Amino acid sequence: MNTFFKSKQTQDFSKISASIDIPVRTMDFNFPDEIPEFWFNNNALLTMLLTALSGAFPDGERQFIHSVRNYQAKIEDPVLLKQVRAFIGQEAHHGKEHDALNAVMLKKGYPVDRIYKRFKKMNRLMQEQFSTAHQLACTVCMEHLTAILADYFISTAPQDLELFNTHVRKIWAWHAIEETEHKAVAFDVYQSLVNRPYFLRWVMIETTLSFLVITTRGTAELLRASGKQLDLKELYEGLRYLFGGQGLVRRIGKNYRDFFSADFHPWQHDNREMMNLLKKQYFNEELLK
Repeated sequence: MNTFFKSKQTQDFSKISASIDIPVRTMDFNFPDEIPEFWFNNNALLTMLLTALSGAFPDGERQFIHSVRNYQAKIEDPVLLKQVRAFIGQEAHHGKEHDALNAVMLKKGYPVDRIYKRFKKMNRLMQEQFSTAHQLACTVCMEHLTAILADYFISTAPQDLELFNTHVRKIWAWHAIEETEHKAVAFDVYQSLVNRPYFLRWVMIETTLSFLVITTRGTAELLRASGKQLDLKELYEGLRYLFGGQGLVRRIGKNYRDFFSADFHPWQHDNREMMNLLKKQYFNEELLK
């Protein structure tokens, strides 16, 4: 048997993973009409980037659920099976709540529906052409990408949550927390039932490139729809936030690269303490040990 996932260090991280509680929260967010058009840092580029991500979430989450359900009946570990059911519940609620936010942006004239249609088509093609193992590997990789983006707002720069308009801040904080809570579920399913590490690394490269292309395309479409001509200062500020010396991309880079290490496990990035502080702040949930 391949021992890629069997080091003592990885087993220790798996113990952390098994101890994580994954509650399924019902949020029912309401978004008033007065939400400003550019609700992240009053910046069109950054807002449209996040809107493109939000537009991708509902059908993206449905594909994640589909890929894990392919293996659900084969899971023998009762703890992992419970976590899979919670993962499905959380992801279903993510889709529902982002549908509501996307409806607000659609009402403002942004073609979020194009992103929906694109992801429906992409998911259909994946299910027709990719093996179940490939689909699960894609989910593992996307869960890592969303987890390290979530961790940026949880651990690296939690103050940046204040850059969101107050009407949308809570949905992004909630999504970041829940992506962290279940960040190892798909990985643990893959680890126990597929265990093809080199294939997983290759799929991460494939998934990263697809993510960059699709997100860039969606952001560009939304910016064109805004009719707003980006001035150089605003463009510079948005690009610096993303790619500057202390920008988001540089600051999540190490966590991204760790995925390719031989003993990687999502909980080697142990951000439970900072996540619990955010849970206390936004949900008034008691801190966990």
